[in-house]
Amino acid sequence: MKRAFSILFLLTAFILTGCESESPYSGYRVSFIFDSTIHPYNQAKSPGQFICIRKGANLGQYRLTDALGNETRVNIPQIQLQQSPFYYGLGGLVIGTPMAMDGNLWAFDWACPNCEKASSRLIIDRTLGHGICPTCGVKFDLNSGGIAIEGKSRPMWIYRIFGPDNALLIQN
Repeated sequence: MKRAFSILFLLTAFILTGCESESPYSGYRVSFIFDSTIHPYNQAKSPGQFICIRKGANLGQYRLTDALGNETRVNIPQIQLQQSPFYYGLGGLVIGTPMAMDGNLWAFDWACPNCEKASSRLIIDRTLGHGICPTCGVKFDLNSGGIAIEGKSRPMWIYRIFGPDNALLIQN
């Protein structure tokens, strides 16, 4: 009888350790530095506005889409590349200040967490603050922490933002 209780206890402990909730943070590598006081990065500080960043075609370059949907290719200064290489997560970064959250900048992975493919970048509806996956059709609300509002999916992956208000580092 004692042995049966011991086995039952161990099984229960084993099962409960597997019941941890999923982390909201992505495991994809991210290291991105930006100055939020200059345009277009300062747009991300306005509630409900989001900018998107992804790797460029050339080494030392990234593509930035501002809050109005305009795309710019940005060259990274060589000194900055030598100090810290840039990594953009799975599909790139979506950076902004959600309306329904704490008033702080948030960084999401641009790729759909349901599809988990770099090519499944969300189409950002800038007027509503929604992201829609072109592959599976799930719709996410960026203003509510990246939760799925149409279709079934885990919330969008988030990345940590460090630093003072101007020189910010997104990293995991």
